[in-house]
Amino acid sequence: MPQENTFKTRFALLLAGVFLAGCSVNSSRISNSENKARAEQDLQKMFAEQEIARGPISLSQATARAIRYNMDYRTKMMEEALALGQVEVGNFDMLPKITASAGYTNRSNDAFGYGFSRDGTITTNPSASQERQISITKSAVSWSVLDFGLSYYRAKQLSDQALVADERRRKALQNLVLDVRQAFWRAYAAQLLLPEVGKLLEELDLNSARAKIILSQKLLSPQQIIAYRRSLLDLEQQLALRATDLAQARLEFAQLINLPPDQPFILEAPARKASGAQEFIGKIEVLDQLALEMRPELREEGYRARISDLEAARNRLAALLPGVSVDYSYNTSSNKYLLNSSWSQVGVDAAVNLVKLFSLPAINRSAESQKKLDEARRMAQAAAVLAQIRIAVTRYEVLGKEYEYWQDSVDDDGRYLQTLTSSGQVGIETELEIIRAKAKLLGTRISSSLAYATLEGAMGRVFNSVGMDALPKEMKRTDLPALTEELEARIQDWEKTHFAVRKVAPLPPVALNYTERVLPSARREMEMSIAKIFKESSVQTSSEADLRLTIDVELSPASAGMLRSKISSRLQDKADKVFMENEQRSTLSDPVTPQQWAAIGETIAMKVYEQLNSQSRQKMPKALRE
Repeated sequence: MPQENTFKTRFALLLAGVFLAGCSVNSSRISNSENKARAEQDLQKMFAEQEIARGPISLSQATARAIRYNMDYRTKMMEEALALGQVEVGNFDMLPKITASAGYTNRSNDAFGYGFSRDGTITTNPSASQERQISITKSAVSWSVLDFGLSYYRAKQLSDQALVADERRRKALQNLVLDVRQAFWRAYAAQLLLPEVGKLLEELDLNSARAKIILSQKLLSPQQIIAYRRSLLDLEQQLALRATDLAQARLEFAQLINLPPDQPFILEAPARKASGAQEFIGKIEVLDQLALEMRPELREEGYRARISDLEAARNRLAALLPGVSVDYSYNTSSNKYLLNSSWSQVGVDAAVNLVKLFSLPAINRSAESQKKLDEARRMAQAAAVLAQIRIAVTRYEVLGKEYEYWQDSVDDDGRYLQTLTSSGQVGIETELEIIRAKAKLLGTRISSSLAYATLEGAMGRVFNSVGMDALPKEMKRTDLPALTEELEARIQDWEKTHFAVRKVAPLPPVALNYTERVLPSARREMEMSIAKIFKESSVQTSSEADLRLTIDVELSPASAGMLRSKISSRLQDKADKVFMENEQRSTLSDPVTPQQWAAIGETIAMKVYEQLNSQSRQKMPKALRE
């Protein structure tokens, strides 16, 4: 008896020690050496096993590198793989449960006990049928009809969730292609313009230092030289900000395609860039149909609706199907007192939860409400998709006109700088004006290049809004050259189908006619001025043109060296359809000078140009016309 108490005491102390040890676990900080080793390993893994960028990088090559090496997209692919793994695990849940177990028991004393007879008489001699030490084994197979049904629907839901993960991977790939396109053109603008920004900043620094010397030597008035130097500093600040934006664009691009931050690279623009902005020639209704079929968000909503239907089916199954289970086991025991030390056991169980049967109407109502919600969400998503397509197309058209405005600004700033540099004037004011003109021209070129990058991004946004895949779902080869070739073909095919070089409709030629009241001298001066305006406006004059411009001049008698005039002009075709009719009255000197006739001709020519140009507004984006 004392030995038994000692055993119990020791066992209780052992359990208490294990419990206290489990409650006193503390976490230790990661050491600096471990952090350093992890950082070195991360740097090696981030850029390991990827091809080195050699030579100029095209847009297709950049996109292919991003697909292969971008870390965020790799994460999405791993999430899809995890979802597929969960589907495989869910399939095993439908199989019967097969278990194998073994056990060992050791009593501190014998399991003696008194028996009793049918009449209740207790035996006087105790007996036992179990050894102190026993080892047992059991192999069992169990299968439940209810568990099988619930596991089946759960596996179907996991399969649909894997398809949802695949759609999210598709969306991540589409967004990655768009991001690379936008970053590529911004980085390309930086590649072209950052060297010029650096040269102009050096020139500004030299002029600022020279101004400081002039100020110290008092060669000019302090107010004049300080104002000059302050203007130079303002220009330097503006250019430094633009240079920062351009440098950041290159870093963002390198991060997208997973290039090491310090690795130099050169970008190669597609040949079509020389043609400038393109116009959208696709059909919105075709894009609508493609988007409703291809957009990952709409496909995901379809799978989510199926998951909701399967969840409703699981709930109905749990309410209706009885819990029928079949169990079989094979057992062995080392107890020598047993007559049969091994035996098989079969059992069947059946149970029905009657309370759940009453919940079936509520389950059906909940499923119907969920179905309506899924449909409403899908319809709202579809409406948003159609709106996004129209926004993307309109934005592209508007940005196309904006890019043309910036190009005109570049041309004007270039002409202004050329005028200043060829004027031959010398002086600090002229030098400052030239430097300002250089800085303004460079700033305008930067804005124009970034506007073109935004326009290319808007083109990619049209592609993205439709939900088209940049790559086929299955590819035999996934190496970098194969991806580049496939992307190049798909991008070119998409652009040729929906975009074309913007064409400016030529203005129709005009034939000039005069009434008999227009004197030859007046006609000569007006013709010269009209020809000058028409040449600048790209309007041709031809005696055989369908459009005729008829000019009439009516002069009143002179009075006090002045005379009143009524100049009429009419633009009409050969069928006498009038497109423009204008009449202007003015007071002229007597005699009328050639300069006055020239001014009248210029006014008439401008009116004709405005009328002809208004016809081309039909080619402008609808958003701008309205």
